[in-house]
Amino acid sequence: MPRIALISDLDRAFDPHADPRNVAMIKRRHAFWTELARLQGWDIAIRHANALDAGDVRGSVCWIDLPMLPRERYRTVFDRAFALLPACVLDPPDDVERVLGLDRSYPVLVRAGIPTPRTAFLPVDDACAAAIDSPAAVRNLLTETIYNALFDAEIEPHEGIFIRGFYTSTKSTNPEHYFGSNQADIEATVFEVIRRLRVSLDVGGLALREHLELERIELPALPGARDAVRVPFEVRLTVLCGRVLMASYHGPFEVLADEPRRALESALADRREIVVDAVRSLAPALLGADFPPSYVADLAFVRGGGPVVLELNPLYAAGYNVPAAHALIVAARGADLARRAGYAASTWPEILDSAAELVGEPVEQSSAVWLLDDDP
Repeated sequence: MPRIALISDLDRAFDPHADPRNVAMIKRRHAFWTELARLQGWDIAIRHANALDAGDVRGSVCWIDLPMLPRERYRTVFDRAFALLPACVLDPPDDVERVLGLDRSYPVLVRAGIPTPRTAFLPVDDACAAAIDSPAAVRNLLTETIYNALFDAEIEPHEGIFIRGFYTSTKSTNPEHYFGSNQADIEATVFEVIRRLRVSLDVGGLALREHLELERIELPALPGARDAVRVPFEVRLTVLCGRVLMASYHGPFEVLADEPRRALESALADRREIVVDAVRSLAPALLGADFPPSYVADLAFVRGGGPVVLELNPLYAAGYNVPAAHALIVAARGADLARRAGYAASTWPEILDSAAELVGEPVEQSSAVWLLDDDP
């Protein structure tokens, strides 16, 4: 029985129809865990959520790791692991749902005075979602309710709204496509969002968000292309055990060709002060709000204005766009799990050294990772 067990739904992680980029990211995650165990001498094992038995987790410190799971699936995995008498299972389903569900995190953000886009919420049960087979079905079943919800939230639909689910946005290289500014476009977009969410995590409901002009970063055009590449200027803030661990770039990074990525790294280096100031201004309110001890928060920047928190997610969503950030979350979470399992506590320099060993360079040298303090 391992002292530390990482529980992963390997069927979902490596499904033949899964996005190859996600598969590659999870493979890297597993390689990081294996190397971390070797470096530190920790007894760490990755266990398949669909085939757990007592020998896999009994007495172990467990963490449910990637891939992201639908809420009920996550709760099933947690309950199955907990029934096998581990030392503990992280993170509890309610902690995950409090940050995975925008309908749950949004009121907390508003009460805490944290800037976030105005949002109207419209629950959509499974039966209704299954009946949405066209924009016409949206018109018949939801349009009146959509407009009432927007009116109650004081959102003007014809100034544009972004449409997503309670638990996730619709994944796309162009998420801004999930936007409408007139009734026909809104109905077509709602249909497309529900259609896509039915086969990913959960629908749960629709979150209808005011349109904000957000800052983006313009990169040089690729050879042979006429148009420049524009990527989001978005940052993922990682909170681990009630303290800010890091901020990291949350947009296309590894998928970029070498020249655009170098240009992005330079642009991010130029924006370091903006990011650090934004995180320092928002961190006290985030840490003081009624959120679980570990999660991530996505920050964007309004054009001509300040930072806004777009959404929160569970900790296991941290760091994966940037290898250095990915290495740091594995090293830091690994140190936390090891301490819980009875190993000696790791110092912050030791965690940084472990991350550097995993990724092959000091995390501090990455312009896409921002460390805010000497010892978080």
